[in-house]
Amino acid sequence: MKQSLWKEYFNFSKQERTGITVLLVLISICVSTPAAWEYFYPPITEGEIIADKGWIRPEETDRKQFKQKERIHGAAWKKDTVWKRTVWKKDTIYKKLTISINSADSATWTSLPGIGPVLASRIIRFRNKLGGFYSISQIRETYGLPDSTFVKIQPYLQLDTVSLKNLDINQLDEKSLAQHPYIHYKMARLIVLYRNNNGPFRHADELLGIPLVDDSIYRKLEPYIKTIK
Repeated sequence: MKQSLWKEYFNFSKQERTGITVLLVLISICVSTPAAWEYFYPPITEGEIIADKGWIRPEETDRKQFKQKERIHGAAWKKDTVWKRTVWKKDTIYKKLTISINSADSATWTSLPGIGPVLASRIIRFRNKLGGFYSISQIRETYGLPDSTFVKIQPYLQLDTVSLKNLDINQLDEKSLAQHPYIHYKMARLIVLYRNNNGPFRHADELLGIPLVDDSIYRKLEPYIKTIK
């Protein structure tokens, strides 16, 4: 009796057998498809990714070419667009994008890793208030720029030739002087007071005679100062 029940339990009609066969075929396809896709279209590894920030896509070191057909890190790549293949070893930058810190616009700054529109506008605003950068290290002084981000972007920065905006300490009033990032209001008032008491500055180093101007502040200010009587 028990044997008869088991036999009846595993007895399938022709329609049921057909359904089971179709189901097994579909399961086999689902299981084998990912493996077949990976075989014909190997995944792009981190070492082969052409990053969207911080370096240029074309002209990499390896001359082999491949067709990119996937979306990488959220950046949409045009189907069948040919890019030159590159090998990127860890902590090695294959081709860096370099920007000129005195002429780069906001879009150029945002192409650097870790720099968004807000930081880009702050860098440009700081540059304008200074009257131009004379050193790459000045970028580090931008308000809100993390030191880790500056270290990350520093290899991409280059100092281009620029005519710094001169700061005429013999003509500008307190308000105008205080607008410079390296001169606060009290210092500006002392500069004007010193000038009124002692006459026009003959040399820039006379600023060292003002109590609030130490050697480090003077070295930062010196490239911007002119003393036209």
